[in-house]
Amino acid sequence: MILDESALRALIEEIVRKVVREEAAPGVAAPEYVCVAEAARRIDVAPATIREWMHEGRLGRYHAGRELRVRVSELPALMTREERKSEPTPEQAAREFLARRRASGGSSR
Repeated sequence: MILDESALRALIEEIVRKVVREEAAPGVAAPEYVCVAEAARRIDVAPATIREWMHEGRLGRYHAGRELRVRVSELPALMTREERKSEPTPEQAAREFLARRRASGGSSR
């Protein structure tokens, strides 16, 4: 059996992080807000996904000075929320309208 050292190292690091978080000393509170990169790492998505969810309003935007932050308590709800078909955003509706208009040959006057 060939062992992928980098995959094993990543797995061990994730397990250690989880144990450390669970076994944090009493009285030492976990941070309420984290940077975008940390939020992305915690839920295994790209930082760009976190920013997109903020832009869509699915995730709150918070600032610590110039740095964009994520409230940790919002992440579990976001990941467990059932994805459902919903009304398109105004931007999505406009894009769809323009695409249909272009496909039909232009003006509707």
